[in-house]
Amino acid sequence: MFSFLKQKSKRVYLDNAGATEIGARAKRALTDALSIYGNPSAIHKEGDQAGRLLDKARNICAKILNAHAYEIYFVGSGTESCNLSVLGTYFGFTKNWKLETGNSLPHVIVSAIEHPAVLEPIRHLEKSGKIRVTYLPVYENGIVKINDIREALSTETILVSVMYANNEIGTIQPVKEIGRAIEEWKKENNRTHTDYPYFHIDACQAVNYCNLDVVRLRAHLMTVNSSKCYGPKGIALLYKREGIKIDPINYGGGQERGMRSGTESVALAISFAEALNEAVELKEKESARLRVLRDYLKEEFTKNISDITFYGAFDDMKIQDTRSKKQGGDDDSTTNNEERITKNELRLPNNINIRVPGILSDEMIIRLDAKGFAVSHKSACASAESDGSYVLEALGASRDEALQNIRITLGRSTSRQDLDNLVKAIKAIKEKFSH
Repeated sequence: MFSFLKQKSKRVYLDNAGATEIGARAKRALTDALSIYGNPSAIHKEGDQAGRLLDKARNICAKILNAHAYEIYFVGSGTESCNLSVLGTYFGFTKNWKLETGNSLPHVIVSAIEHPAVLEPIRHLEKSGKIRVTYLPVYENGIVKINDIREALSTETILVSVMYANNEIGTIQPVKEIGRAIEEWKKENNRTHTDYPYFHIDACQAVNYCNLDVVRLRAHLMTVNSSKCYGPKGIALLYKREGIKIDPINYGGGQERGMRSGTESVALAISFAEALNEAVELKEKESARLRVLRDYLKEEFTKNISDITFYGAFDDMKIQDTRSKKQGGDDDSTTNNEERITKNELRLPNNINIRVPGILSDEMIIRLDAKGFAVSHKSACASAESDGSYVLEALGASRDEALQNIRITLGRSTSRQDLDNLVKAIKAIKEKFSH
């Protein structure tokens, strides 16, 4: 009786690498700021009010990144920030410098598993014959090797771009060590910290869980996206270290100190800043909670699906480092020829990427969606493509295997019961539809 009044079953959202919901603090800041309608570039009262709120947002973000407010540039998306880093570096270089080696092309170093927001502008320049590119391998664990970067660096290198954490497999790259290696190379070649090559870090996926101190990371450029840290879509930032020269890629009124023309969205900026602030406050507690859930999910998958495959590093590993031994120095110096990364630093605490043999990614995602679970299999920016995951292929997966994975990314609302139900659902789908 009254069956039509039955409450709908709960949806379980497990695609937090694709986008997070807007948190309560960010939503409140967004709503409150909608009444601030003046143009922040205007000098009248309404414009000044908007400008002050924009400055507040910039100062909040700068404090979190351990940067100066004038090093923070608001843009429309993580993709725009990455494009500005890549294309802006190239255009700035060609306008201001000439290679010492005459006819050689500018050189860019990038990992093979970067987000399309980084890879596509690099490929565009490469296909146009404007740059030479070294694509760093990541091996089966999904981690780049520091020595590969050292060996690739040359006097023609203008940019090194390595993401902080991968959007598909969640592996965390040794970005602090990469920044140090670039700095040491510059010292060996009599270059200052503002000389080429620049080091760009795409930190979009790392924002909720990793240290964003740009000084510690030795970043010249860093991308942070609001929609990955429980903020609104349509806003992101680029950190650009003082003294770094990049050119804008759009032109107009010269907002954001000439780096990104277009009237700033004050409401989005302050909402983003509040979301970023909350993410930092929750980082330690939430990382610990999600790490327990992620490891529990991995154990449950192993128990219930015997032929499951997990992608990306989970266990302790060593990163080879053949730097000469140092005496003294700062707290980043080492006396060993090898540096160890602990388990907690190898992978984002909310990420699991699996392959269930016999079921294509899209089919598994659709069948899980019908059961109330939202998951994905690769970057949402590339999910419309029919090809498999190039990230998994870079780890050694075959083309067929790269068409059978799903990405599960936990969030603030994820519970153990959600994960128990997910395992049951995937097991049932496999038993019924695997072929």
